Amino acid sequence: MTPLVLIGDLVASRRSSLRQQLQEQLKGALDDLNRDRAGLISPYTLTLGDEFQVVYDNADRLFADCLSISAAVHPVRMRYALSLGDITTDLNPEQALGMDGPAFYQARDGIDQLKRSGELFTLAGLPDNEQALAAGGLGLFSHQLSKWNANRLHILNRLLLGWRVERIADELGISEQAVYKNINSGGLHAVIRLLRAVTTQLNNGMRSRP
Repeated sequence: MTPLVLIGDLVASRRSSLRQQLQEQLKGALDDLNRDRAGLISPYTLTLGDEFQVVYDNADRLFADCLSISAAVHPVRMRYALSLGDITTDLNPEQALGMDGPAFYQARDGIDQLKRSGELFTLAGLPDNEQALAAGGLGLFSHQLSKWNANRLHILNRLLLGWRVERIADELGISEQAVYKNINSGGLHAVIRLLRAVTTQLNNGMRSRP
């Protein structure tokens, strides 16, 4: 099994007058996600205050978790660098620190790439015949995500988790009609198909590599 590394980074937080508040919101979101350790080799771990790292043994929860984090810090955006690859040091089940290897190098390069491109997702480590299509799909998703409000982030997160519209509307305190309007305006069913396809590619890649 090949692990999947994610490095997440708050966009332009160093220029924000609310930087400490944003860091607290990010920490709270990561703490919430760490309550369920399913799929995590190393838990969500803050590194520089504005950044976090995590290592997965499967990608099933990946995109729902990213949406949960993005909603927690909205309207500030998060950027996410995904990397499927080797970790050459011992795995650390307590925190995503003290590890090294190509998976981390690629993810760090991905963060640098996102800072230049302005996109919110990058991906490395899939086979060449899958890499371009998955990366292109995530580029389109980045373009949509950067324009969404917090409610739409929450709605997509809950849909990925299998919630019904009635339950989503009740949690957000909005009408079912408003939920459906977000689904239709954002093309969320198409987005879900994309994210599930990339999840399958990542899981297959993690299982197929030695």
